[in-house]
Amino acid sequence: MTGMSTYPTNDVISCTVQAPTRIDLAGGTLDIWPLAAILQEKFELWNAPVETVNMAVELRAEAKVTLKHAKEFSWSFNDKSLGRSAEGSSLHQNDAGDFVLHRAVTRLYKNQLTERGLANVSIETNAQAPRGSGLGGSSSLVIALLTAFEKLLGRTVDGNELCRTAQTLEAGILGNLAGNQDHFAAYFGGLQAVQHTSFGTTTTQIDSDPQTLARHLILAHSGQQHFSAFNNWLVLEKVLTNDAAVLERCAGIAKIVPDMKRELQNKNWKKVARLLSAEWDIRRTLAAGIVTPVLEALYTTAIKAGASGGKVCGAGGGGVLVMMVDDPLQKPAVEAALRAAGGEVLNCAPAMKGIVYS
Repeated sequence: MTGMSTYPTNDVISCTVQAPTRIDLAGGTLDIWPLAAILQEKFELWNAPVETVNMAVELRAEAKVTLKHAKEFSWSFNDKSLGRSAEGSSLHQNDAGDFVLHRAVTRLYKNQLTERGLANVSIETNAQAPRGSGLGGSSSLVIALLTAFEKLLGRTVDGNELCRTAQTLEAGILGNLAGNQDHFAAYFGGLQAVQHTSFGTTTTQIDSDPQTLARHLILAHSGQQHFSAFNNWLVLEKVLTNDAAVLERCAGIAKIVPDMKRELQNKNWKKVARLLSAEWDIRRTLAAGIVTPVLEALYTTAIKAGASGGKVCGAGGGGVLVMMVDDPLQKPAVEAALRAAGGEVLNCAPAMKGIVYS
């Protein structure tokens, strides 16, 4: 994020950015520092990076940032998906109400904006993914906001650096540990393997067929919001206190990832479905609260209706199930059964592009 631009004093400038959310297919939670490093040391995984596999989906977060010249700093925030707005002139911890993400990102740029006289900040946002869905919607919004501010300040955006900034911001907002796979999906898009090493996190695209994969996938929102920081902390607390059983289970998840990558590359969707369930069978045992009765009922309903595998997205405790069928012709029956059981079927079209400008 380098370079700098100045603007005539009468300018009103704006930038709109959209960023996708993601389905995590294998290796979720392993993106939370320092879990990958611990697993590499204790389970001889150092010869290959610990990875997280996910696919970006076209449930996007949109952020429009408008900057105007003004002598005094002020802000206005509006979120269409929440139907709420707020305005003010300070960015203290208790300001801006529900707009925690908006406030945190604006605060990051406040000094740079006021130095340029761009002291009036207006942010409009909209999210297509349900709140608390486990699809990384808050991370997508942070990436969209950061990208918009960087563009408006005339700087060249480094995606990897932006993802690190977003992770740090979210950790501060949550007051807890934060992963990074969501940010990489939001910025880069596609079907990717996010590698966690001592040199930092990078991502590579998996050579597969995401469009065909999506024909086998079903996303169903349970209607329960989840709070990822709580469940993630329960897992990390056990890891950091050397709970042998949880460490072994986390290593088991890490060892599924290479198989998932291989079967995605081979386009063997039946094996991909079984690996989803194999990952879920381990993940659900990591901490109490990851599985809820509602999630269990929806999962069972989908399997009985013809799904061949699946798992909960994100940290569990609510949110979205990703289920898979061996034959796309089975999707309508599974979707109908999930709706009848109270689930909300969501768009799972792959987002082959990450951030886009409009």
